[in-house]
Amino acid sequence: MTSVKIEIGQECNGCGICVRICPARAFTVIEQKAVLSGICSFACDHCAAACPQQAITTDLFEAETFNFSSFTQKPASPVPGTLSELVKLMRARRSCRLYQDRAVSRQILTDLVKIAITAPSGTNSQKWTFSIIDNRQGVIEFGSKIAAYYQKLNRLAEKKWLRKLLKICGQPKLDHYYEEYYDSISEGLDLWYEKNEDRLFHGASAVILIGARPEASCPREDALLATQNILLAAENMGLGTCLIGFAVEAMHRDHKIQATLKIPAAETIYSVITLGYPEFTFKRPAQRRRIAINWIN
Repeated sequence: MTSVKIEIGQECNGCGICVRICPARAFTVIEQKAVLSGICSFACDHCAAACPQQAITTDLFEAETFNFSSFTQKPASPVPGTLSELVKLMRARRSCRLYQDRAVSRQILTDLVKIAITAPSGTNSQKWTFSIIDNRQGVIEFGSKIAAYYQKLNRLAEKKWLRKLLKICGQPKLDHYYEEYYDSISEGLDLWYEKNEDRLFHGASAVILIGARPEASCPREDALLATQNILLAAENMGLGTCLIGFAVEAMHRDHKIQATLKIPAAETIYSVITLGYPEFTFKRPAQRRRIAINWIN
């Protein structure tokens, strides 16, 4: 939590909205004027955003944070767009596994990160991290490190005696990996090493790795909420995306991969996203199975 400088101007009429909306209970109304009576520890800016008199200012944000390079942002409004358009965008987004040989500009990638941080974070800590590989050669080198990890893992999984021994000792993960993933990983590795075919990143020209620093309140959730923002914004920009869970798992198991990318050891990566211009576009929205809702009375 961070202490924030807050100023209350003469425009304040003592309506008390700031008192009610502040999660830190930092405001009190005295003689028809709001005053700070506590510490604004959430740094949420709710008070300034809700004040009908625009009497409250904070030192929270830099003007450059939401200056975008790849598009022009319209002035903010309480309801930006319609729910129908939002749902249409959500349904249009699909995982892309065929990319054009075309780079994504740094301006677009930077804007995607700016959009990502509009997501909520636990206690408003905003301790997420973003690392970007913005060229195909860099993506290939990253992929080589991931492939090397799974090559070693497959060699271990091939040892039947080791799988059985670990299972007897109450550690069935290697056996589960062998049953569920060994064959497909082997096929992918053969294609990678023998034909230079990229089954991991699918030929993408860029990758964004999203993580969190140790002091984050909800690190995994924060990173994944930011990830969803990137997925939807990229779809709207005409970009394809795909979440690469195998890369995340490899980085958690082999910390040398993170070190070679010069990502600080204190950070934990929770999401790896491929980005690029799709080779094909889809003609209909994504379909889903019927969901059973558990109503709790």
